[in-house]
Parts: sequence; structure tokens; C-alpha cells
Amino acid sequence: MLEGMQGVSSFASSMDTAILVVFGISTAVFLLVIGVMFYFLYKYSNTRSSKKDIKNIEHNTPLEIAWTVLPMFLLAVMFYYGFTSLKAIRTIPDQNMEVKVIARMWYWTHVYPNGKKTKDLYVPIGQNIKLNITAPKNDVLHSYYVPAFRFKQDAVPGFTYNAWFNATQKGVFDIECTEYCGVGHSSMLGKIYVISQEDFDKWYNSDRQTPFDKVQKVPTHPGLVALNTNGCTGCHTLDGSPLVGPSYKGMWGRKVKVNEGGTLKEVVTDEAYLKESILNPDAQVVDGFSAGMMTSYKGVLSDKDIDNIIDYFKNGNKKAKVSVKDQALNVLNSNGCTGCHSLDGSPLIGPSYKGMWARHEKVSTNGTSRNIVVDEKYLKDAILTPDSDVVEGFSAGMMTSYKGVLSDKDIDIVIEYFKGL
Repeated sequence: MLEGMQGVSSFASSMDTAILVVFGISTAVFLLVIGVMFYFLYKYSNTRSSKKDIKNIEHNTPLEIAWTVLPMFLLAVMFYYGFTSLKAIRTIPDQNMEVKVIARMWYWTHVYPNGKKTKDLYVPIGQNIKLNITAPKNDVLHSYYVPAFRFKQDAVPGFTYNAWFNATQKGVFDIECTEYCGVGHSSMLGKIYVISQEDFDKWYNSDRQTPFDKVQKVPTHPGLVALNTNGCTGCHTLDGSPLVGPSYKGMWGRKVKVNEGGTLKEVVTDEAYLKESILNPDAQVVDGFSAGMMTSYKGVLSDKDIDNIIDYFKNGNKKAKVSVKDQALNVLNSNGCTGCHSLDGSPLIGPSYKGMWARHEKVSTNGTSRNIVVDEKYLKDAILTPDSDVVEGFSAGMMTSYKGVLSDKDIDIVIEYFKGL
């Protein structure tokens, strides 16, 4: 938290100024009142005055005007600085990247526009980031606080509230929960990593399961550079999931149905089709998507840029495969699982993951105690319906269901990781 003492967001300086003005005025008034009080105690003590010196002063116009006008002026000054700093924090720029923040007992999950999920937040320096902060209806109240950025926003179950920032300095900055939310409140921590646009793009456009620190350090294909710098990856993903337009994954040589002049036909995504889609995007619109969403890149992309893009679709970047361990840890960390379950054998709010696979456990099922062996079926049930079999020594109701949160692929990767842990 100390690394943000100077404030590292675009509105931090206005917030700091407001705090200093209010603190300075309050301190000055406090010292004035206390100083006058001690002066009167000294001057009008029994040893320094007599009853004949006491006068009944009923009226003093200059003094009354002063103590009426001066406080009004000071309040107006404090209001001005308070209002302008609040306006800067609450006025969200139209051009921004939206990230959904989900608060649960007791972790943060950040969901990016392309579907990536992380425990910590990764953002490029100098870009407006809009946070849509919420919590599940069956959770409790949390509060998302970033001291270095000078903002805090409550996460209220069932509601979504917005906040924003623009980081002005690279670094790693703390996220804290400042609303008491139960036994894991003190460990509900996270980080914001402010990085370069290049590093962010490299990670953002990697596979969803790739953790930030595992992005391969390989030269970026010039075709991918052209796609990123011209905003193409804002509407087309690289991992297979559809957005405004079809995904680029597996783009080359696949058969697709397109609408051409009101007629549905099947085409192969070859070089001619791709060039036509770039230069005349409404000529053949992929079935399931809308015309008019993409503008022509004629005159925007050079012939060399288009050739590089097509070569990227053919060959892609040569990347090392991300291990099951890295993928599983990314799933567990980004969904807050390691906030309640350790990896080293020590018990936390829930049982440790170490030695999880095939061990014998005593569980409570509908109030009845029974012995089980931790296998694939048990683990899937524990993830999707955690209160059906509660390990002895731990409490029901502490873990929410991950049905609809984790995909089948996520669950399979986690179970495969447990087998070797």
C-alpha cells in the first residue's frame, strides 16, 4: 500500500488536494479554538482577575459578523474541493475497457470482456478502466478499496455499482475489502498489476487458461500486431468464443455458412474470402452475425498488413503448450478457491487440496456420517453442490455452488491437477 502514497490514478491528485484542504482548515480551526481557550484560562484565572473586572458584554457586531461569515467561507472552500474531487471520481469516461468484479466470501474475481477471469486485476497503463462491481444475491456486503488509486466502492449482493480509474504509473497495487464480511475478511486481498500495453495485449490475446506470468516470451506475429493495433480483437476473440464477430481461432480453411445478398450459402475461408471480408465485410456475412457491425478496412490496412493477417490465420504464433498445473492453478486462483483451500496441507476454511485425490474422508450427508473415497464423482459434486457431502470438521454453507461459474473443461482440468498433487 505504501507504493501508492503519492497517488497513481488520474484523479488521485484532486482527491489528495481535497483531503489536505479539509484537514488543513480543520486543524487551523481546532488550533484557534484551543489556543483562545487556553489564553482565556490563563488571562481570566482567579489569580489574575477580580470580580470587578468582569463585564457583561451583550453585543459585538464585528465579532459576530466574523464568526458567521468566516465559517461560511471555509465551508464553501471545503465544498468546492470535495465536490470537484467527487465529480472526477464519479464521471466515467465513455472510452473505457469494462471489467466485471465479483465479490464472494472471501475473494475477488475479475472478468474481462473476452471472458478471461483472474483473481488479480491486470490493466495497461494510461487506459480508462470501468469496473462493474457486484456480489451474488446469497453473499454478504463487501467493499472494493484500492488505496493507491483513491477509490472505494461497495459490492452489494444482487446489485451492480460502477467505479473507474486510469493508472498513471506502472507497478503492483493492493486491493482490500473494507467491509467486514466474516471469518475470511482479513485475507480478502488482491493486486492490481499496471503493465505496458504490449504486455497486456500479449496476455489478453492468449488462451483463456494462460496465467499472466506464463505468457510465452516469443516474437509477436506481425499479423497479430496488425489485428491488435486496428481494434480487430475487440470484436473477434482468439480463443474460440464468439463476440460481436466470429472468433479467429481455427479461422483458416474452415467451412462457414454466409448470407450473400439474402441467400444462404457455404464457403471456405480461404485467402480470397478473407481479403473480401476485410475490404468488403458486408458482402458475405457469417450466419448468426449481423451486417453493418464492421466497417471496411480499405485504405486502413496496407496489402502487406492483410497478407500478414492471413499468414497469421494460417500459421498463428508458435507458442508452448500451457501445462495442466498452470491451467488448473489459474482456474483455482481466479475463482478464489485458494483463498479457502491451501495447497500445502494446512487447513483453512476448507480442507487442503494437497493429497486430495483418492484419500479417505468422513463426510456428513443429510446429517448422516459416512466414509468416502475422493474420486472424480465426489469432486464434481463437491464443486457443483458443496453442501451435499461436508467433510467432518468443516461447516456447511461456507462454499457456494460453482454451477454456471466453472465450465466442464475447467472442472476436468482442476480434477486432473488434483490427481498429481
